[in-house]
Amino acid sequence: MEYNILDSIDLNDPAIYKSFTERYFSKRYLLNVNGIKNNDIMLMFHSNRITLICLAPSHFFFKKNDNYTLNFNIGKVDRLSNQVKGKGKKGGQALFPDSAICKVEWGDKTAFTIPCGMRGTLVEINEKLVKYPQLLKESPDSDGFIAIMLSSIAITDATKKELITHEEYLKIVNV
Repeated sequence: MEYNILDSIDLNDPAIYKSFTERYFSKRYLLNVNGIKNNDIMLMFHSNRITLICLAPSHFFFKKNDNYTLNFNIGKVDRLSNQVKGKGKKGGQALFPDSAICKVEWGDKTAFTIPCGMRGTLVEINEKLVKYPQLLKESPDSDGFIAIMLSSIAITDATKKELITHEEYLKIVNV
């Protein structure tokens, strides 16, 4: 008797084709950041303490279809000049929950800043966004992540406990 292994799985099941971030990161959310309705941030945590900063699907950014640019010069700090070295990521810019990672600027001169949402060290800005800012809108939870940060185990665990889980988010926000 011959058995085809592909017959044992449903190839139409979307769970089979999960992205890298869906498989290895847990999503947590900050809603209405700074009291602004739908200013929602998604932090994606990996077990190695790496955190990806993203916009949540419910963010007001996704409702506006105008052209936009991303500005990584925040006040006197250029996030693109961040340089880290070695295993401990020495030299990375220190971040606090309200620290701005970048500013989204639309053609009509309106803008908003994206905060990092937790304490940690900036490891890197997503260089793909610099060349292809449309990724922020097209793939916000994969290729369109904004930045990577690293924090201590204690800070990561405490932050995860304070934030809304993905399941809670889906119940609160009908995306």
